[in-house]
Amino acid sequence: MKKIAFFLTIMLLNISILSVFADELSWSYETGDDVASVVASSDGAYIAAGSYDNYVYFFNRNGTQLWKFQTGSNVESVAINSNGQYVVAGSWDKRVYLLDRSGQKIWDKEVSDQVFKVNISPDGAYITAITKDKSVFVFNRTGNLLSSYDSRDRLSTSSVSPDGGSIVVGTNDSNVFFLSSSGARAWEYKVGGNVQSISNTPDMNTIVCGSLDGKVYSFDNKGVLDWSKPLGGGSQLVSVNAAGNRIFAADLGSNVYLFDSTGKQLLKRKLKDKANAVSMTTNGDYVAISSLDRAVSLIDSSGNLLWSNEYDNTANSVFLTTDRKLIVGSKDNKVYLYDLGSYMQSKPQTQTPPATTPETPASPEVTTPPETTQEDNAPSQTTPVSEPTSTTGGGFPIIYVIPVVVIVIAALAFVFMKKGKTTTTEEPKVTKETKVKEAKVKDELKCPFCGSPIEKGIKFCGSCGNTLTENVEIKCPDCGATIGKDGKFCPECGKKI
Repeated sequence: MKKIAFFLTIMLLNISILSVFADELSWSYETGDDVASVVASSDGAYIAAGSYDNYVYFFNRNGTQLWKFQTGSNVESVAINSNGQYVVAGSWDKRVYLLDRSGQKIWDKEVSDQVFKVNISPDGAYITAITKDKSVFVFNRTGNLLSSYDSRDRLSTSSVSPDGGSIVVGTNDSNVFFLSSSGARAWEYKVGGNVQSISNTPDMNTIVCGSLDGKVYSFDNKGVLDWSKPLGGGSQLVSVNAAGNRIFAADLGSNVYLFDSTGKQLLKRKLKDKANAVSMTTNGDYVAISSLDRAVSLIDSSGNLLWSNEYDNTANSVFLTTDRKLIVGSKDNKVYLYDLGSYMQSKPQTQTPPATTPETPASPEVTTPPETTQEDNAPSQTTPVSEPTSTTGGGFPIIYVIPVVVIVIAALAFVFMKKGKTTTTEEPKVTKETKVKEAKVKDELKCPFCGSPIEKGIKFCGSCGNTLTENVEIKCPDCGATIGKDGKFCPECGKKI
């Protein structure tokens, strides 16, 4: 019984451990150099990655490499359309590549400088590219250049609508421009510092920018400032979800924030180091954040830390899929895919085109003195949240009930085995006492005067009261023969005395 209980406990422990780890790392793939960019199709069925080993990699959701394509230099950015039919890549060889799902090149086009960001519309009809010199190029699926905008190195960041019809740019001299596909300026707005990051919804109805004046700004597509909020330091990374009701911001003080569409602060959280990449689910309920302390964390819209993992090197890119998977591209040359379904409640999600994926922030520049532009709304009260750690926290995934149950079962099994052991040791004690009593009965003798049973060595008979001295001869209780006081056997019948 003890062996069965022990074996059952070991089996349950093994099942528990496998269950806990089964929902995290599904697979990883090692490339030849840093992985700079990762992205997935809307249903999470196809994953593309760009690496500094000059290759574009294409996987299915199970981690099987379907193909890889070589460019002329580092692949800085990749994008994929909704159904995974088209993949676009931007390379340091100053070229934009459009590939199909089988890995065949449809076309490649040379642009003005190294390409550091590319996007593709959900239907694959339009491809946009932003270069190192901050110029913007818009192509159609056949490779025709529809429009371009030469910034003359003035731009610090930019973002493009999925169809390439609208371009938003931020400048080193604190301006935000809204341009049509022809490059005509529809509106501009002066903020208080160098613009570091821009993100927009697919319909361009919400445009968010982060500035080194320490504020995050939200505009509509007419250039009207909806709200602005001060952060704890220069705003160097922003992202908005597809519906425009969740706005993420990160400052240079290692704080991250989440606002709703009205500018109400939903959370503020302190990281161990600055955030360098972010991805939100389309409904904005969950946010994956990579930070310079080599950690990637998953938080919910209330600021609870649900999951975190630390790597040997910093992650360059993160992407949350609609089927609750997290893809990480890291400087340790690897692509990772995690199944975080047990940490994220299943909720309906709206498909988001890759165009809304936020760019990696530009390196911070020297802050210019802020200019007063408009009265800001009063900041919302900060939600107190504990410091993030490398373990799960906040929400309580149901999968962690399994180890608790196993521990309880193991404790009961231990008590059961101990009880069985105690019962086994008590039984011989009763048997021994019984044997002692039986031995005493066998050792009893008879009084030579009245014949009553007496115990060996007593001085008086309990029945007749006669003295049983050493000189009294002891008689055999069976045959009556005389036995010496030290005799152990009857000399006549051999009976043991």
